[in-house]
Formats: sequence, structure tokens, C-alpha cells
Amino acid sequence: MKNTAPAFTLIELLVVIAIIAVLASLAYAGAGAMIGKGHATKCLSNMRQIGAAMHLFAGDNAGRLPGTSHGVSWTNSLGAYLGTNFLGKCPAVPRHRARVSYGWNDSLADARGIGIKVAVCRTPSATMASAELATNQSSEHFHFAGVRGGAGRLTPNQFKASVNVEVHNGSANYLFVDGHAENLAWTEVQRRLRQPGTTFLVP
Repeated sequence: MKNTAPAFTLIELLVVIAIIAVLASLAYAGAGAMIGKGHATKCLSNMRQIGAAMHLFAGDNAGRLPGTSHGVSWTNSLGAYLGTNFLGKCPAVPRHRARVSYGWNDSLADARGIGIKVAVCRTPSATMASAELATNQSSEHFHFAGVRGGAGRLTPNQFKASVNVEVHNGSANYLFVDGHAENLAWTEVQRRLRQPGTTFLVP
């Protein structure tokens, strides 16, 4: 008499299908996290490139940072230092409406849009030079200095309206006047903005 292999029951088949679906979703989530981490790393590299260009510019201009205004953008000032390979967009937001998805801190320029000197900045390692533009923004610089009371009075909500503060899994990348770039969680940025006498935006 021929032996026949036992057939799968409907319940067993459903269990197998459910396990496969769970494993597929975990793999998809893991791949998404890896892609997101790669975007954040590339974006941080972009920021560091801007920082290097900023200091090369300052070295050629008596220690002065690039200016920023609607007439002359910081991208014009740093163009020769950034080179032709600089795309200027965070890979996490490839279709950003702005030509460059990084905005300049307008508090680093005087009323005429001329950049201040690095030596004037009290805490270069703690003062933001550039950040990631919110997706509804198209200007190449922020408008922090025009807030009533100055940039030092800027609220977290006002900041968030201009900066894409959670683009990288609840965080964003920031460039500082000393040239270093780092990824900061939105909670940490809020803490810095609320500090008495903060120099996060005000040089």
C-alpha cells in the first residue's frame, strides 16, 4: 500500500502565510531604515562641504562670513568654493521646491546683508550657520532676524515653520559657524532655543 504525505490543513497554510507576511514587513522596515540612515549621512556630508567652503571664503575675505540677501545669496558667494559637483539638496527630499534645500541663518549678516566676521561670533561651535529648509520654503536664507525682538526671541514653533526639523526620523542636520555639522533631535533643538541668552541663532 502506497504511503501518501499528509496534506496541510487550511489553518497551517494560513499560519505559514502570516509568518511570511510578518517577515516581509520586517525586511521592508529594515530596508527603509537603512535608506533613511543613508540619506541622513549624505545630507550631513553636504553640510560639512558647505562648512569647509564657508571657512575658505572667510579666509579669503578678512574673516567675514558669506552675506545673504535676496540680491546676493550665500550660494553665490560660496559657489566657487563648493564646486560643480555640489547638488545642494538633501537626498531625503529630492523634489524640494527650493533650488538648494539648505537655508542660511540671516542673523549672521548685517542689515545690508553683508556677512559678519567669524571673530564677532561669541560661540562659533554653538551658533547655527545653516539648516534644512522646511518643504514649504523656497528662500535660500531664513528670516529669523526679522522676528519681533530678534532671533533670540524665536519660539520653537516659529523655528519649525522654517526648518525641516524632523526630516531624518525625528531629527535634522545643522551646520555651525565653526564649520562642524551634526544631527540633532528636534527635542534637543527646542531645548537650545529655550535656553536663557541662547546663542543657537544669535551670534
